[in-house]
Amino acid sequence: MQTRLIGGVGIMTTALLAIAMLGGGGAPAQADSTPAPGQLCIIQDDGKFGNLCPLERTSVTADVSGYGARVTVTQTFVNPSREVIEAVYTFPLPNDAAVDRMQMKIGSRIVEGEIKRREEARLIYDAAKNAGQSAALLDQERPNIFTQSVANITPGAKVEIIISYVQILKFEEGTFEFSFPMVVGPRYLENTPDANKISPPITPKGTRTGTNIDLTVNINAGAPIQEFASVLHKVRTNRQGENGMRVTLAKADEIPNRDFILRYSVSTDSIQDGFIGHMGDKGGFFTLFLMPPKQATNAQITPKEIIFVMDQSGSQSGFPIEKSKELSLKLIKTLNPADTFNVIGFSSKVNPLWQEPHLNTPRNIAEAETFIKGLQANGGTRLRAAAVAALEGQNDPDRLRIVVFNTDGYVGEEAEILKAIHEHRDRARMFTFGIGNSVNRFLLDEMAIAGRGDVEIVTLAEAADEAVNRFAARSTSPVLTDVSVSFDGVQVEDVLPAALPDVFSERPVVVTGRYLTAGKGSITVSGKLGGRPWSRNIEVDFPSRASAPAIESLWARRKVDDLTRHTYLSQMLPESERATEEEIVEVALEFGIMTQYTSFVAVEKRVVNVGGKQRTIAVPIEMADGVSYEGIFGADKGELAAKFMPSPQAGIMRGGAVSAGAGGYGGSAGTALEQLTYDPTDNSIIVRGTSDESMSPEQKRKYRYESRVEQQLREAKGKVEVQIWLKKVDKAIVEKLKKLGLDVDFEDDGLKIVIGTCDAKALIELAQIDEVDRIRKLKA
Repeated sequence: MQTRLIGGVGIMTTALLAIAMLGGGGAPAQADSTPAPGQLCIIQDDGKFGNLCPLERTSVTADVSGYGARVTVTQTFVNPSREVIEAVYTFPLPNDAAVDRMQMKIGSRIVEGEIKRREEARLIYDAAKNAGQSAALLDQERPNIFTQSVANITPGAKVEIIISYVQILKFEEGTFEFSFPMVVGPRYLENTPDANKISPPITPKGTRTGTNIDLTVNINAGAPIQEFASVLHKVRTNRQGENGMRVTLAKADEIPNRDFILRYSVSTDSIQDGFIGHMGDKGGFFTLFLMPPKQATNAQITPKEIIFVMDQSGSQSGFPIEKSKELSLKLIKTLNPADTFNVIGFSSKVNPLWQEPHLNTPRNIAEAETFIKGLQANGGTRLRAAAVAALEGQNDPDRLRIVVFNTDGYVGEEAEILKAIHEHRDRARMFTFGIGNSVNRFLLDEMAIAGRGDVEIVTLAEAADEAVNRFAARSTSPVLTDVSVSFDGVQVEDVLPAALPDVFSERPVVVTGRYLTAGKGSITVSGKLGGRPWSRNIEVDFPSRASAPAIESLWARRKVDDLTRHTYLSQMLPESERATEEEIVEVALEFGIMTQYTSFVAVEKRVVNVGGKQRTIAVPIEMADGVSYEGIFGADKGELAAKFMPSPQAGIMRGGAVSAGAGGYGGSAGTALEQLTYDPTDNSIIVRGTSDESMSPEQKRKYRYESRVEQQLREAKGKVEVQIWLKKVDKAIVEKLKKLGLDVDFEDDGLKIVIGTCDAKALIELAQIDEVDRIRKLKA
């Protein structure tokens, strides 16, 4: 039996794809059971329902102790079809996680994953896949985006992939925060060379994948827990003494479409400086947590030049842009009388209120409020251009420029953005505000680090007031500046971060490093508190025994992060400070952690699929909670509606604010190209839009290029299998398709889908039919 790919997932030719639109909520479908409302499923030959998505469940267990957490993620893959499949799943993990373990479990058999160079791991995996062996490959695409591939899942089989990582919890003003991301938000992919790696297929509106998630957090706070709150999920709690708590999700069919954020506070009198040392086979490692003193009052208020930047791209459509407006309107109220300011909106273009900052006057404030209230969300996310516009032109010597940047960070060119911030930051500081329930924390964190500022996440469920108050305090008077650390009595090396950031609130200074010999020593942290010199000396014991092996992974993660920053900034740094890919690989292989250049691979020796033939199925994901389908894909009759849907491995976001070939996503950017694009390496991707005489010279050049690609498509030969989405399916439309050469194999009015084969040259004519929404070429 053959399986066809439909919308990025598999469907058997002798079965029907059903989207059960029964309305309301309900439990997820199990094999041979009635599907949940809106769930994608298979109707089998015997008329019974079976799961379509090969990812059955994700289970998360986090063991939290003090400042740290060990988290285990178990992904359960099943094969409900009648042929062998390979499952490919793109999923998020925290960007600061040190992933140091991967296992593949089949029945009672467990295969340990090995860390290899990425290219070597791929060769091992592909060889096992082609040989018919069960195999798993874990790649890192970004510090917070990963790809899990599982080969040779036989019919009815279940394969579990177990991933483990360690991380340090966020702590601020007496409150710990544990977060776990559940979905990769849709990315704007202009100038993104590896777009196919970070743009998994998204379920259609009104449907769900059927994948569920369960999550358990076991907390040992080391001090009495006073308050706790789950920001975006309903939870059940079980207190385990005054210092402990067990937290689980309340819903058994929870949809994995937003971050899990758990906050709990302990008595601030119980929070003390902490030091953890460990001596293992690789040497000595330590981590220091030092709590700064209470914030000093700075009587002198320095005038500032504040640039408020607001993301108004398609992914902010609806509630996110309203939350961003709420935040910005309150932030401008924090301006001091001597401050100057400006407001910049951005999507496909940068949209400043004024050409230069204006004084804080009632008239200017009123004009800014009107501007903010009138911003609409549509178009692409040209974040790099907005960052440069906000940082350039710092020509006021009497004012420190502060950039306040509101965005969800849904872009693919993170390295180029961070490089641009380093190039243009001059004397400015950048404070980032993540607006949404599943934002790109990696980019937001790194933008704040590059901009020597701080980061704040504002979910759609929270009022903006607390974030505004924290910003006002941080921007007026940081707690501790010019921070440095020194050691006495013991020899240390590779201390990270090399340059300690300023401390903007009551959160610990975290320092990690290596020590050569055990013994007693002292650590001195110095800085300026309220503009005055301050220091603290701590006597510590660097142990001679193994006591906390996770410290090795945490140091290695920090080292990799530091080297990675030096790689994308290599052209700006002295030769002595530049880092190379090989340095990152050496650290990762020595300490067994994931990086963009190293991967985990696991292979079972026995053959389960003679010949190795199988169908690759990309696991669809949920749309990120709060993100508008219309903002990403465009309205039904919008000028940017995609006629041809990219495949999961295509490297192009569905829809296109610029063009799919240029890496755009849905929303109205004011410019769409009359074009057809073709990618012969991935079957095909074709996007159709409307010509616009107002396009820029750069866009016209892209259009001419796409015209040449269109010509290549016109010259294509042979039969192709296609899937066509229609506004409706009736006899007249089907006949129209047939007249253009489509040999129809399958049609369904409920799904508004037709599947068939045609000559490749007919694709262009098929795309011109008004009733056609989009087309996808399945195979040649």
